[in-house]
Amino acid sequence: MGCCNKPRKTNDCSAKEERETENCMVCGDELVYKSQPDKKECIYCGTEKAAAVYCLNDHFVCDKCHNQEINSFIEEAALNAKTKDPLEFAERMMAHPNMPFLGGAHHLVVTSALLVALRNFGPITVQGIEKQVTAEDIEEGIRRMKKIPSCSCADYGSCGAGPGVGAVFSILYQATCAKDRERTLTMRATNASLTAIANTGGPGCCKQSVRTAIETGIELLKEQFEIKLPVSRIRNCDFSQRHPHGCKGERCVYF
Repeated sequence: MGCCNKPRKTNDCSAKEERETENCMVCGDELVYKSQPDKKECIYCGTEKAAAVYCLNDHFVCDKCHNQEINSFIEEAALNAKTKDPLEFAERMMAHPNMPFLGGAHHLVVTSALLVALRNFGPITVQGIEKQVTAEDIEEGIRRMKKIPSCSCADYGSCGAGPGVGAVFSILYQATCAKDRERTLTMRATNASLTAIANTGGPGCCKQSVRTAIETGIELLKEQFEIKLPVSRIRNCDFSQRHPHGCKGERCVYF
């Protein structure tokens, strides 16, 4: 879609429009990333927001409009998936033609991939009690991850893929802020995932972060619950030529 063919504003972010998945969702032009946001109006829904990311043609897409359609697909796919391999599920989600190359939808992929694998794995023992991950657990994990905005890696120092692992352990341990061990183990899961992601360096790559977080989550599940999930480890990434910031190449273990 050319920049002169602006989409009609509508309160329905899921209204069918041709959308780009790399750089600007509207016109495909380069995005501007700012440390201090400007006030912009979302080109799809018309809502005014603080915008730290928009394109050279001044197109701004709010997080809701950016992610709503693909988030719905991820949730539906997660509720119906039969795989026990979290990376297989994640790769399928990231390869979807409507998945933006970068953005908050990747946070949902981490949580749903691990919970899908656990549901299909069967009952596990959590603190001496048998636990079967359910469809409701998957829906709850996705609900939590929708709260984490895009660019949280730079804005808060916390890539959403890290809390994506933490959300899984929170659900397994039924953690609350009033509990001791459950809260601690949940935070450690997030911390381990964020450390692994931070150690991959920059610029940020949502594909790399998803894979790194899931692999960390798999190891933590093995350590804490003696669960060995099947893993299709990715080498020779299919996304390397599409990265808007430029692929890290040999610096990435998935290249």
